[in-house]
Amino acid sequence: MSENNIKEIIYMYDDSSDTFGVKVTHGFQYGSTVEMDDGLLLDFDENNVPVSLEILDDSKRFNLPKESLRDVVFIRMDVFVDDVSICLKIVVGTVENMQKIDSYATNYCNLPNMDVKLALV
Repeated sequence: MSENNIKEIIYMYDDSSDTFGVKVTHGFQYGSTVEMDDGLLLDFDENNVPVSLEILDDSKRFNLPKESLRDVVFIRMDVFVDDVSICLKIVVGTVENMQKIDSYATNYCNLPNMDVKLALV
């Protein structure tokens, strides 16, 4: 997939609830949510394209101080779906550190096969 096919995202972080979220910058119609892991929610639009991610207890999951999550400088998210599973890989970089999460879930929603890349631009 060329760099031109990367979907642009924005991020939000709420330190009072320790919740981190990313979503595509273009408008979309919500379709469904897949709970990839406890507190890791991946949303798809009505066309089954990944459009947002919510991470609860984010500082614990990424092992980063809450203060550093206010100043994220890099996010790269890859979503791969096949007939059996959904694979999510996200890398988050702050001024001080870079951490990643790999998560896998069963494709119980019968989402179509895809390989989508999203990034903070």
